[in-house]
Amino acid sequence: MPTPPSPAQSTEAPEVSAVRRRRDPRREQTPLRLIAAARVIFERDGFFEARLVDITDEAQVASGTLYRYYGSKHEIFGAVMAEVVRELTGVTPEHVSGHRDPVARLREVNLVYVRAIRRNARLMNLMYQVGEADEAVRKQGDEIVAHLQGRAVDAVRRWQGEGLAYPDLDPVLTAHALTYMVERVAMAWLTGRADYDEEAMVAAINGIWERSLGLGIYRAPDAEPRPQE
Repeated sequence: MPTPPSPAQSTEAPEVSAVRRRRDPRREQTPLRLIAAARVIFERDGFFEARLVDITDEAQVASGTLYRYYGSKHEIFGAVMAEVVRELTGVTPEHVSGHRDPVARLREVNLVYVRAIRRNARLMNLMYQVGEADEAVRKQGDEIVAHLQGRAVDAVRRWQGEGLAYPDLDPVLTAHALTYMVERVAMAWLTGRADYDEEAMVAAINGIWERSLGLGIYRAPDAEPRPQE
């Protein structure tokens, strides 16, 4: 009669503890709490004056908890900026505007971007400072710029193809100049370097876009009638 296998010889997989399988919602939320707390501290104190202990205090977690997820202040700042990148690159003209008329569409999109920059102005200003020495953060800034410029280039080319914008404009250079203008003017306003009325500023930005491209002014001789709003 065969001898039953000893526990050490058993081929059956050990039963996984139900405790180990159970999800811990509090632990899963910890990185999100740390990111939210870090945003508060970075916006309040800036990057260089911010302390990790203040972040853990704001998140109401033990001081060593942060190091389970982020190895340094630069790393958690990058996590905060990743949220900003997702917001600014996640908005597309198709998501914010139902207008078919290009002028009305442009005005609405510019307003959405200005408001998104306003919500993140303090962090974007810090991004420029930190990005001088942190390549990962610099790349995050480049991602935002590339998204805005890419959308603008596509729009200029489309409007030129539809006979709605001046055909002799270089779409890449024109789009880059206009997007840099929006970003710099908005940042100067939001960081206190310039005192603008928001409504007047957005109206001026839209007017520069429209006149620079010829929207509402230029129409190719053989173009189809413009769509209505």
